Amino acid sequence: MARPRRPACALLVAGALASLPAAASADQPHGRTLSHGWQARDVAAAPAPAQPGPPEETAPDGSGETGGTVPPTGPEQPSAFQPITVPSVFDPRAIKPLYPGMVRAYRIRFKAPSAAPGFAWAFLFEEVRRTARVSLNGRTIGRNSDAYTPFTVPARGLRPGRVNTLEVVVDNRKDPRLREGWWNWGGIVRPVRLLPVGRANLSGLGLMSEVRCKGRARRCKASFVVDGTLSRRGSRRIKPRLEVTLRSPTGRATRKSFSFAVQRTRRRRVTVSMPVPAPKLWSPGRPQLYRATLELRDGKSVQQVIKRRVGLRSVKVKHGLLYLNNRRLQMRGASIHEDMPGHGAALTTSDMRQFVSDLKAVGAKVTRCHYLLNDRLLSMLDRAGIMVWNEAAVWQRDHGANLLRTSAERRRALLTVRRTVREGRSHPSVLTHSVANELSFVPDKHPGTRPFLLGALRYAKDLDPTLPISVDIKGRPGYPPARTYRAFDMLGLNQYFGWYRWVEDFNLLEPWLRQQRLYYSRQALVMTEFGAEGRPELASAPADKKGGYLFQANHAARTLDLVDRLHFLSGAIYWTLREFEIYPGWTGGAGRRPPQFEPNTRHQKGLLTYDGQRKPAWQVVHDHFARTPLYVGR
Repeated sequence: MARPRRPACALLVAGALASLPAAASADQPHGRTLSHGWQARDVAAAPAPAQPGPPEETAPDGSGETGGTVPPTGPEQPSAFQPITVPSVFDPRAIKPLYPGMVRAYRIRFKAPSAAPGFAWAFLFEEVRRTARVSLNGRTIGRNSDAYTPFTVPARGLRPGRVNTLEVVVDNRKDPRLREGWWNWGGIVRPVRLLPVGRANLSGLGLMSEVRCKGRARRCKASFVVDGTLSRRGSRRIKPRLEVTLRSPTGRATRKSFSFAVQRTRRRRVTVSMPVPAPKLWSPGRPQLYRATLELRDGKSVQQVIKRRVGLRSVKVKHGLLYLNNRRLQMRGASIHEDMPGHGAALTTSDMRQFVSDLKAVGAKVTRCHYLLNDRLLSMLDRAGIMVWNEAAVWQRDHGANLLRTSAERRRALLTVRRTVREGRSHPSVLTHSVANELSFVPDKHPGTRPFLLGALRYAKDLDPTLPISVDIKGRPGYPPARTYRAFDMLGLNQYFGWYRWVEDFNLLEPWLRQQRLYYSRQALVMTEFGAEGRPELASAPADKKGGYLFQANHAARTLDLVDRLHFLSGAIYWTLREFEIYPGWTGGAGRRPPQFEPNTRHQKGLLTYDGQRKPAWQVVHDHFARTPLYVGR
């Protein structure tokens, strides 16, 4: 198997530690999850700035929502520390004064594990929204400003065998230049872990597969690929060896040992691969998973043990069509937002199971989100056989203030892309990495957009050469083809023909889609957004009334019928499975609501209401998905 390219420009984030929890061996200390004993208090801070309304989906450049501006919140007064659960959000209520954000300090006192020879420690934060300043025993040890990806902080100054105090100041005051309109949940919304770090350490791990099939999921050859950064801690050089064991669903074990040259540098990128005999492939109909165990040694000393469930599969674009295990796909699915009543973005295990159950109930074979999904939810989707369109949280950042025009903001967006790809690439459910969503209609000419997209494409391809790389674009007639988009393997088409006022005529959708096929004949095309609002106050409105439940159901049916006829599309993903909280005053394309329903904080294109009740459109979509086979041909 060809070894993946490793250009110097795509080295993993400097200083990043293990992104996966380490499993302890007899020689290695145990890590732990810091879930009990947290306290929090509000911090006095300047008020968050006024928040302008976000644009409606696929809006033309310069157009905005009509919901008005949320004014600045008043200065917060400091409060006393109170017990709190972590993960959690600041406040699970979506009420207007909370949207701009605030500052809160968290702390936990815990007894650190006893010292182990040669080992240090690091804190893994799976997600903190929006920014975090981390202190240990009164000393700042790290900061993070990416709200949607995990980060690690070396636990400098940890006192082994003694009580330590970890403090995290979380600031979710939203930058009004960020266009995202979903609710501004703040807090430590995913778990915090204390991880052991040996003299030798593999971080930013990618556990991927290269599969080639001569038939449709038959006569396949596979290799298991391990990619990451090998770090040396301390002054002594290391002589690392990696032992990999892969156990198939039938129990067959494949083992291989990889010895690396003596390492004197602090870190270097390593990539190794091993053939897998008689591979059992992962697919939605049969999500077969292997058990992978990686043991990193320095000489005879165990430094790191990692255990994961992985899958072997091939996702390729051929002649403008998408293939899984050499079988042509015609995917149907629904998108999600990590937002549940009472918990907001801090999903519980039960919430994640509900998302998977809802996706399976409607017959979805693929899902999508505007940011990296929770790693535990991704693992559930691996097991459930539901594919994932993995998307970096870079949404409309070249509109309005055009954040991408500056090199500093492009670097920030590229960090989000790198982290999103790095964290998603080990999951067999992930079928593509999308580097951005709904940037300019004219990326070739828009300041900053083309260099960002091409840079993001290079990073994504380097980190995961096994999957197609995509970008999601918004649909509106009248724009020429973009050279920038032709560099990608796959395009997500977000379109709301027949719904929003700038594309009110649904009959223009088919010509526009055929035009996109002509423009991008080599790229796989997937309709990544479509839908219409279904408002509760219009539940019984006539079928021609926008916002009514019948209009929503009919609009979904018309769109899916068209997708069926256009065989050059590789799939369609409804936006969204379930309603979620959004900017206060959101109209969603169907005009102002009666006063008793304002300010609205609910995005209501969902097939399910926020509390999980099925709308008529759910049944329409379910029936369509049920009669649409996943593969074209046998």
